[in-house]
Amino acid sequence: MIADEGKASANKKWREVFGTSVPLAQSASESSRSFRDTEEFIEDEFPVDVSETVSLDCEVTQAGWRPTWLRAMCRGGILLKADKSLRFVVTSCSVGEPCTLKWKVLNRGPEAERRDKIRGQIVDSSKRGVRIEHSDFKGEHVVECYVLKDGVVVARDRIDVPVSNTSVKTANVS
Repeated sequence: MIADEGKASANKKWREVFGTSVPLAQSASESSRSFRDTEEFIEDEFPVDVSETVSLDCEVTQAGWRPTWLRAMCRGGILLKADKSLRFVVTSCSVGEPCTLKWKVLNRGPEAERRDKIRGQIVDSSKRGVRIEHSDFKGEHVVECYVLKDGVVVARDRIDVPVSNTSVKTANVS
């Protein structure tokens, strides 16, 4: 690690050890980027003591088609394409009531950067136990769910949302 001092890889290693309080180094191309890095981290807002479990899935729907679950699509090699309704749901949770859900929807890739739609803020549910989104552009997106009990994150899960290019219109979780 010492040999990497002053390089972007050194910051990445230090961040692995000490967490998100260590900033990632910016390359020359990143310093001139035209998008805002709006990602937030749950650890900066709430104490984290994961002792419970939560599981997510995503119901993918499109007009005229039967709903499909994202995890089953990924296992079957089916691509998630543009213009889909996405309903992220908690499929199981070991945390007793009362508890609160928080979500993070993070868009990744060149298209998210070009559109300045990185997102990544910690937000509330759209409805109880559900976060509603829509696929708008291509990229490797991520949705995380956090379960809070008495102001502490006690469970978390994440689901990758790989949106593929399908036609003239590309896709994203917006």
